[in-house]
Amino acid sequence: MSDRVEVEPSAGGDATVDLAAVLDGVPDGMIVIDAGGRCRYLNPAAGALLGRAPGELPGRPVWENLPDGLRLRLERAGDAALSSGRPGRIVAEHARRRIWLEFRLLPGDAELVILLRDVTEEQRAHDELVEHLDRNFEAERIIGFGVWRWEISTGRVRWSDQLHRIYGLQPGEFAGTVEAFLAYVHPEDRDRIWANIARSIETMDPFVFEERITRPDGETRVLLSKGRVVTDAGGKPEALVGVCHDVTDRARVEHALGASDRRMRAIMEHSPSIISVKDLSGRYLMSNAESGRILGMAAEEIIGKHCEDIFPREIAEAQRAADRRAASEGGSVSDELVLMRNGEPRRYMTSTFVLPDEDGFPLETCTIATDVTERHDYESSRRRRLECADEIASALDEHRMLAYGQPIIDLSNGRQNATELLVRMRTTGENAEVLLPAHFLPDAERFGLIQLIDVWMVRQATRLPGSAPLQINLSAVTMCDTEARDEIVAVLEAAPQSARRIVFEITETAATTYLEAAAAFAHEIARLGGRLALDDFGTGFGSFTYLRTLPLSCLKIDASFVQGMADSLDDRRVVKSIIGIAEQFDLATIAEGVENEVTLELLRELGADYAQGYHLGRPAPLTGEGR
Repeated sequence: MSDRVEVEPSAGGDATVDLAAVLDGVPDGMIVIDAGGRCRYLNPAAGALLGRAPGELPGRPVWENLPDGLRLRLERAGDAALSSGRPGRIVAEHARRRIWLEFRLLPGDAELVILLRDVTEEQRAHDELVEHLDRNFEAERIIGFGVWRWEISTGRVRWSDQLHRIYGLQPGEFAGTVEAFLAYVHPEDRDRIWANIARSIETMDPFVFEERITRPDGETRVLLSKGRVVTDAGGKPEALVGVCHDVTDRARVEHALGASDRRMRAIMEHSPSIISVKDLSGRYLMSNAESGRILGMAAEEIIGKHCEDIFPREIAEAQRAADRRAASEGGSVSDELVLMRNGEPRRYMTSTFVLPDEDGFPLETCTIATDVTERHDYESSRRRRLECADEIASALDEHRMLAYGQPIIDLSNGRQNATELLVRMRTTGENAEVLLPAHFLPDAERFGLIQLIDVWMVRQATRLPGSAPLQINLSAVTMCDTEARDEIVAVLEAAPQSARRIVFEITETAATTYLEAAAAFAHEIARLGGRLALDDFGTGFGSFTYLRTLPLSCLKIDASFVQGMADSLDDRRVVKSIIGIAEQFDLATIAEGVENEVTLELLRELGADYAQGYHLGRPAPLTGEGR
């Protein structure tokens, strides 16, 4: 964040606000990351909270050294904020630093701003309040109901006095453990009850079930148990709380089931999942509010319609197939479908199961559809990163990464002056082909793997014979990675003669965004005799800070202007202006994308120094590989 904000001078003189200085002085932490999860800026306060020096993170994955659980939550929350465009908030414990942090995620067009602060004292106050409320909760008596709470971390289970009485015990006689509770449950019900509890902890859904217990005097009673998961400030399951009602008497069972229906209906109406019930012909008998929101109609309007009336044919057929399979097999049928929500496609995981009649025969089917878009995208990205890492590592190990060269021509005499090195990758198998950079470099940059390729290319350059200049493209990710930069410097130090012939190309946008890292790297290679070229010049065309800051040797004029010169007066003017700028800063110019003789002559007339493009020579293997 080296940008300066220029303010209109007032009558009192010049006014310049140093934005970086302002942000560095903010007491709360601030982090800016790009869509790939790499850090673009981190102020000292954020570095102190995360235990990182500000200079360590720019260009690197910002969460890489956080505890696994915290990192996963932040990555998912960041992806959700960027994809939805809505702010997010997380409060979580940094276990290694023993502090609680609040993260506020503010999405932009292609970046995410994260504000963070230490909320440890607030969390302690919250815990004290929870404990106070818990004592009151334990003391309360709900007429006819027993109350319990299970602390997951300690395994402690607490029962109210009334629950002791339901179990035929004196208050305080219960041992207070999960094992002690299960010992009272009927042996045939234990696995089912435990599965319900485990599912509730995993899904965070409320639970309701009947259970049989055996009292110390041998009497069997039937209880209706209902409860939910209680989470801590970070959203992690902390405890289960619930109530039990003795429903052995059938009249009380009917009353409890009526209450259960009302509660379950309230849960369904507030559920973020789509929940619907159909008869065996596919006609809707019930749907919750979320169903209506997704389908763009009131929930009651759905009742009486068939699948084919409200869904596209493909989705309707898939839903009816799931209904028929659930009815015939009696189990749960899982599937995936894609629905439009707010103008964008969303991926849903569906579960369809049978609702039986009193005799146990299929009567209706229920479908619950949960939005898993973010989870699916995260898993897809994670799998692609692993695949990309394996592709690049194997290509390097198996010598399938190739160095190609394209000539750079001196316009004063028409002879080759230098060579730009370009990377290619050969596939495996009998029908192997050579892939262009567009097939693998974007993913390599996105997943922080480009450093391996850039370092490899520098090694190749030091092994090539001759003394003519060699130009190498350098990723902004590599430029900001201190380990990769140190490795490149070590390679150049081991080959001082080769170091003096290498010219590193960095893009204008990378230089502007990561000016501090670019300057640091430029001075490191300048010490060894290496040089720096500003690639794609003209695409940003608005700030010349890097021309004054970086030790450049030449500007490369972006091909988009060069290729249109013959037909566009505006493009010729841009090229002429860039050549003029280069002359003012005593820099050479290289025009990229020359595809015909007319363009070449125009460049000579305008005073360009060098040129490259298909008209002058296509990229070709340097070592005979990949032919």
